[in-house]
Amino acid sequence: MKKQIQIIRGEQIVKSLENTSRQYLVGRLSRPQELDYIEDEKLEIGITSYDEYISEFPHYHTQAYEYQFIVKGMTEYIDVETREVYTFKQGDFYVTPPGIKYAQRSQPGTEIFFVKTPPGNDKQVIETTDEIKEWLQGGK
Repeated sequence: MKKQIQIIRGEQIVKSLENTSRQYLVGRLSRPQELDYIEDEKLEIGITSYDEYISEFPHYHTQAYEYQFIVKGMTEYIDVETREVYTFKQGDFYVTPPGIKYAQRSQPGTEIFFVKTPPGNDKQVIETTDEIKEWLQGGK
């Protein structure tokens, strides 16, 4: 990390989210993105913004803890092993530890600020049951 104060202006972040739903603010990224980010090998920080209903198939992380703050909107997770549903709304903060197998559905207008440590793509997609597919469609 550079030995100086670095800044990413709000208008840069907003503009970068016009063409994609996720932008990283901090990390050591292997894929290009619109936003100039702050390089750091210890963690990843970013923003996810959903203009429309979105669902994410079941997966888990082998190493990463994902800390998330709901800036606006609502997202729901289902623990695919216990079938417990978690609803997170504006102002909520939560962590998903490694090994938790979950699926996610988010309402239009949802914006999530996240911190992931350690960084890197450790996502493991798992088989989707008919029950989970139905749950993912039920949030529309």
